[in-house]
Amino acid sequence: MELTKFSDYSLRMLLYLGLNPDRLVSLVEIADAYSISRNHLVKISKRLAQLDLVQATRGKGGGIQLAKPPAEINIGAVVRSTEGHSPLVECFDPGSNTCCIIKSCSLKGALKKAENAFYAELDQHTLQSLLKNRKGLSLAFAKD
Repeated sequence: MELTKFSDYSLRMLLYLGLNPDRLVSLVEIADAYSISRNHLVKISKRLAQLDLVQATRGKGGGIQLAKPPAEINIGAVVRSTEGHSPLVECFDPGSNTCCIIKSCSLKGALKKAENAFYAELDQHTLQSLLKNRKGLSLAFAKD
């Protein structure tokens, strides 16, 4: 299973904001910190704001910050919300499935269990739990 860049960058943005809870952070700062496109982050910040995970302040001196404490941000819920509703494999979507072995294949069940286990693991984590190593994370962003 591979996360989309949208989900990956969403999680990175939340981590960065979690490391900087007492101030507004610009999208340019986050883009520079991770060496990723600011344009991606604009879309991501809008989506995270729709999910009530971040709040934005416009204008000079504006930026974004977490809209709730890191302990209240569940990683499984974030990934479900940012990944969209694309099925893991074609046969999970009866409307578009064209696989000829669907009626006799046991792979579908195994893949569904694996997908459920993936999300069950993510559901056990909050942003707060991912910020345990604040010092190490902060040092990773330090510019030489």
